[in-house]
Amino acid sequence: MSPNERGKLGQYLWDIRAAKKMSQRAAEAATGVSNAYLSQLETGKIKNPSPQVLLKISEAYGVPYETLMELSGHMKPSSGDNARRGRLPTFATEELTDAEEDELLKYLAYLRTRNGTK
Repeated sequence: MSPNERGKLGQYLWDIRAAKKMSQRAAEAATGVSNAYLSQLETGKIKNPSPQVLLKISEAYGVPYETLMELSGHMKPSSGDNARRGRLPTFATEELTDAEEDELLKYLAYLRTRNGTK
């Protein structure tokens, strides 16, 4: 499935879960959200989960709640350069396109998987 079919939220959730080497069953246990629902989020079948579900996921995955709220369309993206998807200050001075940022996240997920880090 391509990232366009998956949607930004779904791709982001999949990337984070993969980087943490977490199965959907483990994610279910950590979030209290069914693995079937998580799968539908990741594949883009569910595009607008409730803020309560996003809060559970953000806490379990260790990602900013605001990022999930923005990617799901509940909030407009913040105007700050570093606010989008919790971007680290490392790239704050770079003018990254959305495609470049997506590729960096995929590469980071790959490195973390390869190195066995979370």
